[in-house]
Amino acid sequence: MKIFVGNVDGADTTPEELAALFAPYGTVMSCAVMKQFAFVHMRENAGALRAIEALHGHELRPGRALVVEMSRPRPLNTWKIFVGNVSAACTSQELRSLFERRGRVIECDVVKGMVPTGV
Repeated sequence: MKIFVGNVDGADTTPEELAALFAPYGTVMSCAVMKQFAFVHMRENAGALRAIEALHGHELRPGRALVVEMSRPRPLNTWKIFVGNVSAACTSQELRSLFERRGRVIECDVVKGMVPTGV
């Protein structure tokens, strides 16, 4: 089961730290931390539901209450595009503005230090 975790401090939160937070509720298969959100994949649905109930509103960092909920799939007829070789100085808003010239952008994140699978 894929869990969305919002209001994460991506600069200071590691996947290992997030996995340790969710581990008491069941088997954590993987964690991915972005800028201000993360995804946690758990093996058992029951454990994932317990984690959502227990950790929603939990403060991992003082003053930052986590938003923990079931991940929702992307809307139909949308595509996820990987854009490589983006300058470290580029912001999500700058990248969004560039792509919005061609159409509606639903989500745009600059993920620092990301290496695509298979490279």
